[in-house]
Amino acid sequence: MSYFKNIKISRLLNKASKQRDLYKAIDLYQKIIDIDPTFPVIYNYIGLCYFELNDYEKAESFFRKSIEKFNDNFKSKHEIYYNLAFALHSQNIYEEAEIFYKKSIKENPDYSFAYKNFAYLLFLEKKYKESLEMFKKYITYNEEAEAYNNIGIIYQEFNNDKEAIRYYNLAIETDDSYALAYNNLGAIYMEKKDYEKAAELFDKAIEKDKSLADAYNNLATINFMIKKYNLSLSLYQKALKIAPYNKTIRLNIAQIYYFLNDINNCILYLKELINQGYPLGSILKHEEFKKIEDLEKRLL
Repeated sequence: MSYFKNIKISRLLNKASKQRDLYKAIDLYQKIIDIDPTFPVIYNYIGLCYFELNDYEKAESFFRKSIEKFNDNFKSKHEIYYNLAFALHSQNIYEEAEIFYKKSIKENPDYSFAYKNFAYLLFLEKKYKESLEMFKKYITYNEEAEAYNNIGIIYQEFNNDKEAIRYYNLAIETDDSYALAYNNLGAIYMEKKDYEKAAELFDKAIEKDKSLADAYNNLATINFMIKKYNLSLSLYQKALKIAPYNKTIRLNIAQIYYFLNDINNCILYLKELINQGYPLGSILKHEEFKKIEDLEKRLL
C-alpha cells in the first residue's frame, strides 16, 4: 500500500506535516500507524517530533521502530541511522551512537550531516585524530565557518598553532561574521604574548557578536596583564552579565578588585563564588588572596 492509494492516510499525512503542535502531529502520525503499521518513515516522523521536544529516549525508541520496518524498497535508511545516532549522542550513549553514524555513512557516503555530527561525537570522546578526519570529510561537501573553526580547535589540541591559525582564518574567509573564529585566533596570539594583535581580534569578535562572553573575558585578561585594571574590570563585568554563572569570570573580578585595593568588593565576589560551589581551599591558594587579613574567617 502506498500513501496515495489510501486517501485517509494521505490526508492524515498532509495534516500532520502542517501541524505546529508537535503532540498533535504525533497523534496524527499514530493514526496512520493504526491504519497501516508498515511504513518506516512514519515512525521516523514521530521520532523527529519527540527529538524536537527534547525527549531523546522516546525519539530513540521510534527511530529503532523505523529501522525494524525497513524493507528493500526503502531509500532513506541512512537518514534513520543518522537520526538514531543523534538521539543516542544526545543521551551521551556514545559507543552505540558511533555504530549508527558509521551505518549512516556506509549506507550513503554523501550524507554530509553524518560526518559533522560524528566529528562532534569523536571530539567529545577526545578521539581528535578521527574527529579531524570527519570534519575534513564534511568540508569537502560544505565549506562552513563552524567546521573550519572546529578543525582549528583540534589542531590546537595537537599543539599545532600554524595549522590552527590557518583554519581559523579559513573560517573567517568563509564567513567574516563568525565571531568564535576571531576569538579563538585571538587566544593563540595572546598565548604568544602578541597582545596588540590578540586585542584586535577580541575586539573584532565582540563587534561581530556582542553576546560572546569569552571575547570580553579574554580582552579583559589582556588589559589586566598590562595593568589597565579599570578597563579590565569593566570588560569582566560585561562578560559576567552575559554569563552570570561563570566562576572563572567571577574569580577574575575578585582579583581585579584586590589589585584596585577594594577588598570589600573582592570579598563580596569571593563569597558569591563559594555560594556557587567554588572550593574555599582553591581560593585560599591564590597568592594575592593569601595577603588578605583573616580571609577565611571573612568568607565563612
